[in-house]
Amino acid sequence: MHLVGLLVMVLGGAAVWYWRFKMVREAGSEVIDSIERMRGAYKRKQFRQKAEAAPLASIADPAIAAVAFFLALAAEKPHAKDQASAVIRTRMNGIIKPQDMDEVMIFADWATRHVVNPQDPIRRFRDLWLNRLDIAERQELIAIADAVASVEGEPTPEQAETLQTLRRTLLN
Repeated sequence: MHLVGLLVMVLGGAAVWYWRFKMVREAGSEVIDSIERMRGAYKRKQFRQKAEAAPLASIADPAIAAVAFFLALAAEKPHAKDQASAVIRTRMNGIIKPQDMDEVMIFADWATRHVVNPQDPIRRFRDLWLNRLDIAERQELIAIADAVASVEGEPTPEQAETLQTLRRTLLN
């Protein structure tokens, strides 16, 4: 009888220790799963930040690049953005086909939504403009930028600095 009691005790002890090790393994799995979820969230955030910067990188047409720059410049005066959009539409009328103007304006507005500094598009599109526009077209781009910045009065200090950077970039 003592042997049976000892055997039951050993089996009971083994079952308890098996259950404890199983719980430790499950807790470890949960910790690893939460770490993997945090790592995945971090990678998704990094990808999202890269994807947000990608719209400007996808622009290969100097006219669309110019519209995107004009909208970024107009964003410095948020209260006058509608009037600036009207100026952009009017001045770009002969450059962009009228049937494509709405699509270009919507795309450019979307592409520049996350632009913090209006000088960023200048740096991004500098090579595109220098390689694909002649001097007269560059001067026209600067004139349109002046018109956009002058909506509702004088350009803001940020706009004036951006216009100066644009002149230095395209004419030097």
